[in-house]
Amino acid sequence: MTLAAQLTNQPATANAAVSEEAVIVLNSKRRIQQITPRAATLLDRTPEQLIGVIFESLGTPEELGLAVREQPVYSRSRRPSAIVVTLRMVEFHTSEHDELVRPWQASVELAVLRGPDGRVLSVNEAFARKFGVPRASWPGADASTLIHPDDVAGWRGAVARIDRPPHRGSHEHRWQTAQGWRWLSWEDCAVRNADGVIIAYRSIGRDVTKRRLAEEHFQKLASAVEQSPFAIVMTTPDGRVQYVNPRYTQSTGFTLEEIFEKNIPVLRGGHVSDESFIEFQETMRLGRKWTGDLCTRRKDGAALWEHVQVSPIRNFADEVTHLLSMREDITERKKLEDQLRQAQKMESLGTLAGGIAHDFNNVLAIINGFAEIAISRGPANETQARHLREIQDAGQRAVGLVKQILTFSRKTETMFKSVSINQHIKDLGRMCAETFPRTISFGFALDETIPEFSADPNQLQQVIMNLCVNARDAMLAQGGGRISVATERVRGSALLRLNADSEREYVCIKVADTGCGMPAHVRARIFEPFFTTKQTSGGTGLGLSVVYGIILNHKGFLEVESVEGKGSTFLIYLPLEAVKPSAAVVAAAGTARRIPKGTETVLVIEDEQALRDLLKALLVPSGYKLLMAPDGVEAVNMLMSEPSTIDAILLDLNLPRMNGLEVYRNIRRLRPDTKVIVISGNITPETRQELIGLGQKDFIPKPYSLEDLAFRLREMLDRKAQSVA
Repeated sequence: MTLAAQLTNQPATANAAVSEEAVIVLNSKRRIQQITPRAATLLDRTPEQLIGVIFESLGTPEELGLAVREQPVYSRSRRPSAIVVTLRMVEFHTSEHDELVRPWQASVELAVLRGPDGRVLSVNEAFARKFGVPRASWPGADASTLIHPDDVAGWRGAVARIDRPPHRGSHEHRWQTAQGWRWLSWEDCAVRNADGVIIAYRSIGRDVTKRRLAEEHFQKLASAVEQSPFAIVMTTPDGRVQYVNPRYTQSTGFTLEEIFEKNIPVLRGGHVSDESFIEFQETMRLGRKWTGDLCTRRKDGAALWEHVQVSPIRNFADEVTHLLSMREDITERKKLEDQLRQAQKMESLGTLAGGIAHDFNNVLAIINGFAEIAISRGPANETQARHLREIQDAGQRAVGLVKQILTFSRKTETMFKSVSINQHIKDLGRMCAETFPRTISFGFALDETIPEFSADPNQLQQVIMNLCVNARDAMLAQGGGRISVATERVRGSALLRLNADSEREYVCIKVADTGCGMPAHVRARIFEPFFTTKQTSGGTGLGLSVVYGIILNHKGFLEVESVEGKGSTFLIYLPLEAVKPSAAVVAAAGTARRIPKGTETVLVIEDEQALRDLLKALLVPSGYKLLMAPDGVEAVNMLMSEPSTIDAILLDLNLPRMNGLEVYRNIRRLRPDTKVIVISGNITPETRQELIGLGQKDFIPKPYSLEDLAFRLREMLDRKAQSVA
């Protein structure tokens, strides 16, 4: 049995003591023959690395920092056959060092005494318990090995500062304790001897992990609240503000000091009535959450829409101590919703206008048509002739009114005609002078040398009218003013800044007022759809955007000059492009024409009985054979059953039972060679394009001139005869 085994086989009372000792068995040549794990640990090697090594080669006891005790084992020959070496750590004057931490022996605070070299000299019981290592094992240990790697540099810096006056300091770092990584807070001071020489450093610490975690949690929560994209307000139950985050001050424009000093009623703001606020207070009193959309005012007076959620905050006794208000800025969303509603209104208006236009155009076609027939047949006397001409003029004005409604609702396409701009301005000037307040005067400076040019007269009237209405509104607040309208010819070379064609000539329409003018930020947005400065007076924000679209559609340019407080000037440049008159127009410009004769068969598909009678009164006396269909289904049946040739068809698009577009498809299928004139009081650009795609070329809008219709019909039939020949 080996010596180590003999030691471990000693009685149980001795085994505990032996197992804690570091024992080495050397042979007669002082080589390590056997070694206990404790001894190997003290020598910082493994047992396998030490077996066979000469003991002295490991270093002197002082170098090893160990106390060595040897005991020879003699054989029967009385010669030492082995040597038992017991090792232990050198004691660091425990009695002297323990005295320096004795006041903290019974304390819950941690106490550690370090030497100038940084090694531990003594610790108290609380320190030993915190790290799970007996007090006796600490002397000589390096405490820095227990510090978190990320905190080592900071700890070393704190230790170095103690060497400098006043030789005191404090720091917090993470340490590897028996409970894991813990935050320990230390108060350090230097310990001096009687001569004033620093002999040690004493640190008194406490576990502050809970506080640090709470601070980190609070810091994260505070950062989230401070950086939240939502405005956050905390108040007392009676509404006194306790806290607002930066987002609230940004969205409202009020500073934190203003909110507290002026006692701004944050919770009351936005409620439209006292009843609404009382209902909110009752919800809070019951401890429930309240949610709603509120419109308040920023510091600068601008509207601020917010989605607000207010929740009660309770203490441990379930008492409501505060109210937490979360506020999301939804101003842009509200604007988009308003724009959507406005667009839907305009779409509804357009649909309504289209429906009205169809019926109204039928009525106007009847009035104008029969008036035209009555005039052409010669009235009984001059008075009757004058009355008929008045009826016809009124009907034509009504036609223009319907076209303006359709243009405004964007349900009609641009119709370019020869326009006398000066005459339009004079007519509109007279109308505005009669309808605008008497405090607003008009001035005109019109260049009479400007020839007629190609433009849509209805849209041009709309442009001038919108600009005059805007000028009127800009002067109402100051009691009145003057609107000046001028025209002149401008060479394109003078408009190169607007990318105008230098070879062209343009007409400039200038509308100026002496109103309030516009600041730069408003002038930059006036052509944006739905942008308006007249929210309280019902502005739609569409007038100038429509003006801009019309000018672009005419290949023109638009400039704005405005000085706040001194008025605005709108400059419109349109190309002076002449319209080539058609043969029908040329003929109409001459002497009165006789309705052309014909013998062909014409199918009239029209749901209005009076219009069918009107066309019958026009075409039958001229020799045409007429077939009548009051709706789409009967028209298709007639196309299939009529044995004779149908030379031309006059087709209304808005028909009962089957719409005109479907009827046209059946015409192309059943009678592909028959010529068609599409007649409608409300043909949209989409419908026109679809018909053109199906091969349709001839269109006449309602209400129409009977003379124009008769010549267009004759022209189409003659064109068909020529193509057949």
